[in-house]
Amino acid sequence: MRTRSLAFLYLSTLVVVGCDLAGPEYIETREVTVGPTLARCYGVGPQSCMVVDGGLFYDGIEGFDYEPGYDYRLRIGKYDPWEGNEPPQDAGQYAYRLIEQLEKTPAPSTPATLSLAPTRVTCVRSDDFCLVVDGELYDDLITSFEYEAGDHYVLDANLYRDGRYVLSEVASRTRAAGAEGEITIDRHRVECDDGHPGYCKVVNGAPYRGEIVGFQPAHDYDYRLRVERFDMFPEGMTGAPYVPAYGYRWLETLERTTGS
Repeated sequence: MRTRSLAFLYLSTLVVVGCDLAGPEYIETREVTVGPTLARCYGVGPQSCMVVDGGLFYDGIEGFDYEPGYDYRLRIGKYDPWEGNEPPQDAGQYAYRLIEQLEKTPAPSTPATLSLAPTRVTCVRSDDFCLVVDGELYDDLITSFEYEAGDHYVLDANLYRDGRYVLSEVASRTRAAGAEGEITIDRHRVECDDGHPGYCKVVNGAPYRGEIVGFQPAHDYDYRLRVERFDMFPEGMTGAPYVPAYGYRWLETLERTTGS
């Protein structure tokens, strides 16, 4: 009798586990490809997205352990995690779950050495800041790299067919340094006036496309700041004409006044 009871308990456990592994009822299932890099995208704010079937994928895939540098082929299921109810604010109506990983293969790439400027500059294709890579604006992510403004970087990376990079290692990182001085910042932004789209801060009466490291202005104020001014590029290197030759690090707010 005891043997039969144990057998029944074992079979019952298998049934329960099997139901749990089956997951939710899927609205649809499909095969997708996932690319080797992450891409810059915008939801509630800036974020990173996987590249699924060649396009930005704003959701996660439950159960999928993404590793950059590989091409994937997956079978995934789409379901409604809210069971027909209204989702919470900023949450998507649907979710996705991995059913099966069909393929994972190393993606072809080319080694690259990248020089990054110590501040970002206003992009020419979006109202945001872009990295400056080898003197040019780079309007995307470098997968696995966490950028902190104020330092010169040299990176060893791999370049993939989609034009994006995955970091291999930070070859060097040095603090950008220079002379101290004062600047003024107008509360208004103006067209950058350098032959490329974008709106710039007004620094010392002229449009300035760069960011100011460590400075968080409030709206509707003019400022006078004590700053450290440093070169954007190592000696002997120059950037694109719309990239400033120098950057600023905020040290102290000397004056803040309501703009006229």
